[in-house]
Amino acid sequence: MQENYMVGIYARLSRDDERAGESVSIENQKEMLSRYVREQGWTLYDYYCDDGVSGTTFDRPGLNRLVQDATDRKINLVLCKDLSRLGRDYIEAGKYTDFVFPSLGCRFIALNDGVDTIRKNNEMLVILKNVMNDLYARDTSSKIKAVKQSTFKSGKYVGCYAPLGYRKSAEDKHILEIDPVTAPVVRRIFDLRLQGYGFRKIALQLNAEKVPSPRSFYYMAEGRENLRGETPCWNDVTVKTILRNEVYLGHMVQNKTGTVSYKNHKQISKPESEWIRVEHTHEPLISQETWDAVQRMDNHPARGRSGKSGTIALFGGLLRCMDCGSSMRYLRDYRKRKSGESEYRAYACNRYMSGGKNACSSHYINQKVLVQVVLTDIRCKALWAQNSREGLREQLLAREHAASMERTRTLQAELNAIGKRLPELDRLIQAAYEDKVMGRIPESVCINLLNQYEAERKEKQERSRELTEQLAASRESEKSVDAWLDMMQDYAQLETLDRPTLVRLIQKIEISERHTVDGHEERDIHIYYNFVGYIEE
Repeated sequence: MQENYMVGIYARLSRDDERAGESVSIENQKEMLSRYVREQGWTLYDYYCDDGVSGTTFDRPGLNRLVQDATDRKINLVLCKDLSRLGRDYIEAGKYTDFVFPSLGCRFIALNDGVDTIRKNNEMLVILKNVMNDLYARDTSSKIKAVKQSTFKSGKYVGCYAPLGYRKSAEDKHILEIDPVTAPVVRRIFDLRLQGYGFRKIALQLNAEKVPSPRSFYYMAEGRENLRGETPCWNDVTVKTILRNEVYLGHMVQNKTGTVSYKNHKQISKPESEWIRVEHTHEPLISQETWDAVQRMDNHPARGRSGKSGTIALFGGLLRCMDCGSSMRYLRDYRKRKSGESEYRAYACNRYMSGGKNACSSHYINQKVLVQVVLTDIRCKALWAQNSREGLREQLLAREHAASMERTRTLQAELNAIGKRLPELDRLIQAAYEDKVMGRIPESVCINLLNQYEAERKEKQERSRELTEQLAASRESEKSVDAWLDMMQDYAQLETLDRPTLVRLIQKIEISERHTVDGHEERDIHIYYNFVGYIEE
């Protein structure tokens, strides 16, 4: 007598399968399998479907529900079109057909493959089919990866959402064009950073101004509501990501993330060596000068602190005491003066302000005086760069060359020594293997030697990379000087001094204490410019 089966029909379709057309569609699978159930005189309990889900993962809503109903004895037969619908990982698929379903007293049939677990003569067929499906998934994954890599290398944008400030072109979704609605937000973020704002403070400022977050802008452009419950607020991570994204320079940098394998779809970050970078693929949102200035802010002393008003002092974080090296504290005095001023701004040595005259002296300087000194110096340097560019360039390069010559010689000597040692380590590793094979040394001794050699080799290789980078940086001095000369020529007629200009041009300013020379007071002020440092007249 034939057993009365309660059948659960399982159907699955991945995005890759969609290209095969209607023959593997969910509806086609359901119709074919339900007809088979009727022909056999069985009872159809329910359909279990996973649409758009890869066969290499077994954490699927439909499959999980099917297993639960089998566990609860609601079904005792699982029917699917073929083994590839159950999955394309031969180990996991085999676990379900050989262990999970039988342990639940559940028969399994893959109709088109002729697989039926009630028959004991097709175990080898099941194994071969599962292996073939796994190989198909591996091959498909490799082909998709190759297509994506080719797309990346051609500079085409591949992503669900365009970066904030851009939108996908209506003619070609792989091309970015500036979005007039969100581009001003990106430019404002870069401007706030130039003013010395930290990532968190920029986020707080944008939230205070009720600027929509990037995802909120996306839903607004789509004309639909954000139903995913994502926060509508800015945070420091979002701001930092925007400020580090070279897309705003007009460059495309992709292949930053990937999956663990074709079976494990967990997203991981890739090393920078695997990133694919293509320059000048679309219109930039910010200039190279702005980008360089913002990147310098990460290690720039001029981050500054905001006062009660929420603003950062003009020279905040830029000033240093020439004698003790500490920062200079911003001072404000609101008492009415004879000149009519209601606010008096100045700076003093922070160590003196905290520890008194035994720690240091005041180095007190009025902000108005300092503004005039810095303005004058910037104009002079700009005129010098305009009128005597080659002479100034030679002077700066000669100074840089003298300072870096000894450093370069030391770095190169160490790099040469590593270059000789690495081949020696390769020979020693090979010799250890040969000694072990020939029986000249015990296996334990061989393993110990190999571990030592391999550890030293990794250390040398890492040090070699560091030295190469340092040498490359020391050879960038010529580019740095040229960049500074190009930048300075725009400031010959500078009338007012604001914080973005200061941060863009100046690394730090050292202030000495006042001292008497020939009966009158003097003080030294050393201005260190970005790229080139302090320039003596």
